[in-house]
Amino acid sequence: MTENIRGIGINTGSVNNYNNPAKNAEAKPEETETKTPQAAPQKSQVKADDVLSFMAQQAIVAKPQVAAQRTYDVSKYVTPEQAARIAGFVTSFEDQVAEGLTAIEAEFGPNSGLSEQAKYEIAANMVK
Repeated sequence: MTENIRGIGINTGSVNNYNNPAKNAEAKPEETETKTPQAAPQKSQVKADDVLSFMAQQAIVAKPQVAAQRTYDVSKYVTPEQAARIAGFVTSFEDQVAEGLTAIEAEFGPNSGLSEQAKYEIAANMVK
């Protein structure tokens, strides 16, 4: 197949006027007045150290303030039997995560390069 569009018989000059701009018959006569260019006001120079210290301050992300943990009165929300059942689930989960951490340490070794957060996340995902 050919890529020649002229072979199709389309007049591309009238379709796309970008390549063939229309000539303006009424050209503006050049202005004879010479204008003096306006000088831009001189701006004060800024020291490079000031710029770098500003950029360093912008790069620092302020850590959000963490509120102190609140204690809740569980008896308002659940019965003692439900609280004991939930506590059993939580301790079971913690035990399974601890087993997962020991398995990760045994598998990868102490110098695995994994952060503690990554190890805990893997161990928590291993819990069934």
